[in-house]
Amino acid sequence: MRLAQLVSASGAPYDLVAAGEDTTYEDLVTRRGLRQISRYADGIGAAKDVLVPREADGTLGEATAVVRDAHRAGLEVHAWTFRAENTFLPAELRSSDDPAEHGDLAGEIRAFLDAGVDGLFTDHPDVAVAALDGPAAGERPGRPVKVP
Repeated sequence: MRLAQLVSASGAPYDLVAAGEDTTYEDLVTRRGLRQISRYADGIGAAKDVLVPREADGTLGEATAVVRDAHRAGLEVHAWTFRAENTFLPAELRSSDDPAEHGDLAGEIRAFLDAGVDGLFTDHPDVAVAALDGPAAGERPGRPVKVP
């Protein structure tokens, strides 16, 4: 059975907290933490902000080293969760001020593919597939991407 360690952008895993450990999610995505994860899991499922954080103005920031470091530790990286509604999208990819209207989800997915993610979770698999086949699809670094 293949296992993934889920990683949130804040806090700590419940099981570690319950065991009295002080390891946070931030600790898990250090080089050392990722090497430790590779002893029991095949990959990480990370909240998007762990991989490509948002700037103060809500736009996408620069990719962190987490994808690179996870790959070096032999782990796959899947990002979650990609949604098309403006309320979930980075500011520069929103289509309007209407939080329920759909914006440029494909653009957000392409940014994460460019950052090297191996897979992603989305509420809109049709958009994800189109993004995989879209502009610069052959120029992306990393491994083939899986869309569950």
